[in-house]
Amino acid sequence: MARADVLKKLLLTYQRRDDRAFREVVALIIEEERRKHHSVLANELEQIINNGQGEVPARNGFTAFDRPPVDADKGVPLLEVRHPDRYFDDLVLEPAITKLLERVVYEFRSWEVLEANGLSPTRRVLFCGPSGCGKTVAAEAIASELGLPMLYVRFDAVVSSLLGETASNLRKVFDYAQRGQWVMFFDEFDAIGRSRDDPTEHGEIKRVVNSFLQILDNFKGRSLVIAATNFERAIDPAIWRRFDDMVRFEKPSSDQLRRLLEKRLKPAQFTTTQVKELVAGLENATYADAERVCLDIRKLGTLEGRRKVEPQDISDALERYAYRQSIFERSVGDAVPMVDKE
Repeated sequence: MARADVLKKLLLTYQRRDDRAFREVVALIIEEERRKHHSVLANELEQIINNGQGEVPARNGFTAFDRPPVDADKGVPLLEVRHPDRYFDDLVLEPAITKLLERVVYEFRSWEVLEANGLSPTRRVLFCGPSGCGKTVAAEAIASELGLPMLYVRFDAVVSSLLGETASNLRKVFDYAQRGQWVMFFDEFDAIGRSRDDPTEHGEIKRVVNSFLQILDNFKGRSLVIAATNFERAIDPAIWRRFDDMVRFEKPSSDQLRRLLEKRLKPAQFTTTQVKELVAGLENATYADAERVCLDIRKLGTLEGRRKVEPQDISDALERYAYRQSIFERSVGDAVPMVDKE
């Protein structure tokens, strides 16, 4: 059964208070997680369902139908509740990074054990590195592995033109998060975490940083906070110190590109030579660039009713990639922040 169908059936059985059907759906989910070799998660789900009576209690009074907070000025939601469907097996990263992410998940799942021994799990992680290199998908994978929804914080809404409203919006976000358990993801974190010593910033950013530090220190929710930035050198040093761990994501190596292409081109039929041609044409590309090229190839084959990748598909996809890159480079030009050059 597709994941979407499972989720729909799970909600319907819960709504109808059909305990037997609810447990049957949960059993399907546990079986699926075991097939994916997510034995820890499967065991936890099994323990939960065996210890309970089929009813899923709300965490800290939160229900899935609570409306997200909105910006008072623009009236737009400050965050999105997402349910990612990516797992570590879907990622192609450096082994050291994968190991670190798995350790974060392991500690978080072992919260009670650590707490009973006077220790705390990793609760705040800073992701940094160039755009398109896996920060967001890694956060999604962590949420999926933990079986938690993601709170995706919308910085275009959080940062307000009204004096003092940005700090107020941040408080609203954390007040909302306090009522449940999540993976909180702050993308483009430098929008509020910029250094207070930056001469180009005005007094408001200093107030925002101070407010964020205070809110983060006082946040007692049992959630994992992940912040991502492309410009880590712009982050205030005091904020750096608030994070338990940092992960830097880089552009993929040739071998990582090859593995990613082989994953993302499926179920299309392709050859080793075609993958090598793509790797050569995607030198210095990001993970996002490579995924977009794979989508171009698969969509063309789908529209033409075939699964086999033709030589012209490779040429066309690389040509489109080169064209996009030329537009990007012309539009950015000298405007690329110095902090991104290493």
